Amino acid sequence: MPRNQFQRMVFAFLTVLVTVHAYVFYSLYVVNVNTLIAVNEGASGVFDDIKKQGLIYLLLLQTG
Repeated sequence: MPRNQFQRMVFAFLTVLVTVHAYVFYSLYVVNVNTLIAVNEGASGVFDDIKKQGLIYLLLLQTG
């Protein structure tokens, strides 16, 4: 566990970073996979969608 203020700040930042990434990728790969494939007709999976649309577009699609 963190022992001083700097270590606590780094620990908090890493915790938030990991949590946000886990949520975003869970949403993209598990919850919205059918929507992503429907938007990009003919895509064989999520990786094809990311290549065709770009990651920023997919993140905006997730929030919309």
